[in-house]
Amino acid sequence: MNELEANRSTYLQDFRRENPVSDLFGETSRHVGDEIVELMKKEDLTHDVAYASLQYAYNRIKYESNFLKL
Repeated sequence: MNELEANRSTYLQDFRRENPVSDLFGETSRHVGDEIVELMKKEDLTHDVAYASLQYAYNRIKYESNFLKL
């Protein structure tokens, strides 16, 4: 595993105040993440419902990965 892959893996496991997502995955990743958080705020989701929604999205992306350009 190279250093970038190791940093990406660490990022996906831990969220820190200094957020290098754009450096590791590109600016689109940050933009989409911000949009998701804003949508969850607009929908007034609780932490548990927001987390469940993200888990559902993750599972769906994983399931559809053969059909999506990710």
